[in-house]
Amino acid sequence: MNQSIPDFEIIVVDDGSTDKGRELVSSIYGSKVRLISQSNQGVSAARNLGIRNATFEYLAFLDADDRWHPDFLYWMKHVLDKYPGLGMVGSSYSSNGLPSKIEDPKISLIEDYFGQADYNTLFTSSSTVLHKSFFREKVGFKPDLIKGEDVDVWFRAFDWFKKACYIHAPLMFYDLNASGSLGAHPKLEQTIFADMYREEYGISDDSPSWLAFRDKYLLLNLFQYFDQAHNFLIGKKLLRQRRNSYPMAYLPYLLPLSFFKFAFHNPRLKKLIRNYLKFCFRYIYI
Repeated sequence: MNQSIPDFEIIVVDDGSTDKGRELVSSIYGSKVRLISQSNQGVSAARNLGIRNATFEYLAFLDADDRWHPDFLYWMKHVLDKYPGLGMVGSSYSSNGLPSKIEDPKISLIEDYFGQADYNTLFTSSSTVLHKSFFREKVGFKPDLIKGEDVDVWFRAFDWFKKACYIHAPLMFYDLNASGSLGAHPKLEQTIFADMYREEYGISDDSPSWLAFRDKYLLLNLFQYFDQAHNFLIGKKLLRQRRNSYPMAYLPYLLPLSFFKFAFHNPRLKKLIRNYLKFCFRYIYI
């Protein structure tokens, strides 16, 4: 509500909340927001419902625990005015608060997203703007994906639009404490990791940069799901589908299930594995 430009609409989707969230939003904001309700169907169904009801051609998403800089929409519009016809814009984010003012940030035009992102996604749920045409032509957020449903959209959207812009300024606050989870991970079949290796995923295997990025992304993140025997077995099958070996990054995956179960309850060990994998892709496989 505190954006520095006035021309936007706000749609709030109540996904079957039981904490009187609907009444709270209605009493505080009234007609300033469009409040839509559905039975509890999950975040993907909620986003898709909001998309169908949006009247503007560009869409932005803001999760409940995140916060935009007051100039978030200003800079997004600035980039879209500078690059007419652009379908996708993102920005960096901060988990340590936001600056009071953003002045003349660096703006990069990305024409090989998977080559430039290298091994991790540049775009996040609450710091990305997409043109609505993607959702008219392609599958939106997939309700069957429990983890990575947003990343899946960013991957397929870039493949659809072929280029994007990235604003090198923290225009969104991301609450790490709110996003953290101490529970077990979902089955790998319900995540982006299994989905992106399906033949019908939607991104051509003719793209070397996509194939390299996909394998790096898998190796960097998969170990966190090895807290269950089922995921350990499915993960091994996914690892065998890699087109690029990256043997140094594969080394931790030679360890037994018992090691990963122990690591799952040891934050320092998990961080050590993560940092080792980052080192591999930052300094060895570049």
